[in-house]
Amino acid sequence: MNLKANFKTLLQYPSAIVGLLVIAFLLGVSVYAVVTIPYSEAVRLWRGGEDVWGAYPRNVPPAWVNYFSSVKKANTILLDSADPDHEVARSERETSSGKDITYVYTFDFDYDTFPQDLSIFFTSDYVDKQPFVSVSWLTPDGREIRMGDLSIRRSETYRVAQDTRLQRRLRGYDTVQQGLFAEPDSDPPRVLKGTYQLMVVATLFEPTGDVEALFVSYGDVFGIAGTDHRRRDLSVALLWGTPIALAFGLLGALGTNVTTMIIAAT
Repeated sequence: MNLKANFKTLLQYPSAIVGLLVIAFLLGVSVYAVVTIPYSEAVRLWRGGEDVWGAYPRNVPPAWVNYFSSVKKANTILLDSADPDHEVARSERETSSGKDITYVYTFDFDYDTFPQDLSIFFTSDYVDKQPFVSVSWLTPDGREIRMGDLSIRRSETYRVAQDTRLQRRLRGYDTVQQGLFAEPDSDPPRVLKGTYQLMVVATLFEPTGDVEALFVSYGDVFGIAGTDHRRRDLSVALLWGTPIALAFGLLGALGTNVTTMIIAAT
C-alpha cells in the first residue's frame, strides 16, 4: 500500500517523472552498450589507430547536423565487397593464367560539398604473383575517368587524392575530388549530383587467388556522434560513458546517504 501511495504522490510532480524517464533511458543505453560492445572491445577500439579507424573521416560532426543546415554536407560512404549487405556487384572471368574479378560500386551522391578524400583498401590472397588492379570512375552524365593501375600486395591502400598522375589528368581542379565529382565547366566547381559508379578490375595470375576491396568516400559528417582527430567514432565513448557515469552517480548517492546516516547516528 505504501508503495502504491508513494507512486501516486510521485505522479503529482512532473519533474520527478521526467527524471525517472531520463534515468530509465540512461539505464537502457547502459545495457545496450554493455551487451553490444564488451568492455575489452571498447578498450581495443578506443586505443586503436589507423588499422582500426582508417576508414573513418577525421574531425567531423555527426550526420544529423545536415537537418539544421541549408548546405547538405557530404556524408561518409563505405562500400565493402566482402560485406553482403553492401550489395557490391561482383563478376568473374577465367583466363589462361588465372582469372579476372570485376567489382562495381554504385552509390548516390546528392550532397552540396565535395568529399574530404577517397580511398580503396585492398586485401588479396595469392601465393607467388601479386594481382594487378585497374580502377575507373563513371559519372552520372556518362563520362568514364581512368583513375589508376597498380599491383597490390596482401594489404594495400590506394589513396586517390595522393595519386599525382590522376591529379595531372584532372588538371584545372584544385583537388582530385573536385575533378571526379564536379559538373563539367562549372566555375567555381559545383557538385554533380546523381548516381556514380566505381569499377575495380583485378587480374589474378593464379586460379585460387582472390581480391576484396573496401571503397571509402570520406565525408564532412559521420554517424550519430561524429569523429575526433584520430578518426575514432565518438559514439563508442558516449555509449560506454553512460554506464560509467551512472556507476559513479550511484556510488556518490550511496556515499552521501551513508555519510548522512553516520552523522545522524552520532
